[in-house]
Amino acid sequence: MAENSRRPETRDVWPGTLLLFAGGLVVFLLVASGLLYALFVLPPRWPPPGAAWRSNDATPKLSTTPGQDLASTRNEENAELNQLGWVDRAAGIARIPIDDAMKLVVRNGLPVWDKAAAAAGECALLSGDVPRSKQAQQCRERTIKGTAQ
Repeated sequence: MAENSRRPETRDVWPGTLLLFAGGLVVFLLVASGLLYALFVLPPRWPPPGAAWRSNDATPKLSTTPGQDLASTRNEENAELNQLGWVDRAAGIARIPIDDAMKLVVRNGLPVWDKAAAAAGECALLSGDVPRSKQAQQCRERTIKGTAQ
């Protein structure tokens, strides 16, 4: 038989390497737990809000009464939605209350946007619904200029 030329191993585990690994693991766990404690348990180190914080122009102006601010904003919006007024007087665009607009839609129905209405002229719907508006007048003038040429 052939002779085995390999020598038998003298050690299976190197105790120094094993102790070094265990020590590194313990150090890592201690450092990680210390960092987690500092992040989640200790109070923050920045100063609490005070008079200097409120006067700083670089910070956003936070509402101290958000409920009242929301209620006043909604009241202003409702007042604007429920009154007559001009959106752009120069262009002849006005605003009407929502209830009146819904009654007009119920009474007159929605405009029909098909090819027959477009064939009747692009100003037919505008002139029919709001004949005295500035947009209707401008549309009629464009139509007249277009047919005269």
